[in-house]
Amino acid sequence: MAQGIERLSAVEVKQAKPDPSGKARILADGGGLRLVVRPNGARYWQFKTAKGGKETTLQLGTFPETSLAEARAKAAAVRKQQSEGLDPLTERRLYAIKQKSAQDTTFQSVAEELITVKKKNGISASYIAKIEGSIKANLTPRLGVVPIQKIETPFLKDVLRPIEARGSLDMLRFVLSIAGEIFDLAKSNGYFRGDNPAHALRSNVFAKHVRGHMAALPWSEMNGFMHRLDACRGEFANIACVRLMMLTATRPGEARGASWKEFDLDASSWTIPAARMKGRKIHSIPLAKQTVLMLRELHQLTGDGEYLFPAKRGAAAATVSDMAILKAVRRTAGHDNVDAHGFRAVFRTHAEDSGLWPFDVMEAAIAHGKKDQTVASYARATFYDHRVRLAQWYADQLDAVKRGGQVIQLQPEAA
Repeated sequence: MAQGIERLSAVEVKQAKPDPSGKARILADGGGLRLVVRPNGARYWQFKTAKGGKETTLQLGTFPETSLAEARAKAAAVRKQQSEGLDPLTERRLYAIKQKSAQDTTFQSVAEELITVKKKNGISASYIAKIEGSIKANLTPRLGVVPIQKIETPFLKDVLRPIEARGSLDMLRFVLSIAGEIFDLAKSNGYFRGDNPAHALRSNVFAKHVRGHMAALPWSEMNGFMHRLDACRGEFANIACVRLMMLTATRPGEARGASWKEFDLDASSWTIPAARMKGRKIHSIPLAKQTVLMLRELHQLTGDGEYLFPAKRGAAAATVSDMAILKAVRRTAGHDNVDAHGFRAVFRTHAEDSGLWPFDVMEAAIAHGKKDQTVASYARATFYDHRVRLAQWYADQLDAVKRGGQVIQLQPEAA
């Protein structure tokens, strides 16, 4: 402790009385900190300093609202600023401006900043469209005009509950992740103080997305499902998206966000960029003849635009929504014990049950890469030639089950 600093005791401060002369009484604690006792008995803390012959006085709060310990902490912070060559008065004014800015900065304005940052970082237009659509559909309707500093965890949880209630748990995790990024950006820019409200919701708050037989259609129900899908009178984009997921075993988000530039129909291939993949690695998908035919027909309807499955005009997102696809799947299935992600499980289970396909080929087909692979070994392990045959076999299987029969390949594939 420096000599001459912290001279006062808590008792002295508490018992400090006005000067009988009617003048303000000054009780120095040392190091620039002092307690001022007004003739009317009011007490407040000051920090007095001089620089370049100019004396500056900072008000640090009233007593007892600001205790002796708190006043000393504030005085220490001012001395630290001075030691760093900063002007405490200027810093206080800047702090007040930042506080005012934080109060005026809305959730929506920070969300827009995040989009700008992602565009500068070269994130794909389709992925940015997904982020923007998710924010507009799930966050800004209730949070948009709210000052971001006033948003607390219980409020954010309440905003996200409807996504959980409709069973869109993949979308819930995505929206929660984006909300976390928005609050992180707000903290880094000085708009938000405290713990990130989204981080407290990462675990043990919302329902877990449990994958299992309840999420996927049994193969025995595929015949009825496909016939009902043919008879659907719903939005053509939703139905076409469901067909693409069935034929390619892709995730709902990968199919919904598909753009025409990702496809080479002459080469019967679809290449999903790393930014749109869960594992952040490029995924090349061989397309069966049936898939290419379906896509050529779809191209006549949506080929003039960027996306295969555009949303309705005026919708918040650029492509059909996660909820729209889920509704289409459940309406066609005739029950709710299925989700759009389940087509991957149908594909994987049927291929495995056939005994025809090596494990690594099936895993590569659904983009389950091994975490310890190098880029080179992963490229070799995609088993593309095998997957070309697997894709055609599975499309033939779907055609056969729709007709009421089954195609059997007698010779298993060798990896």
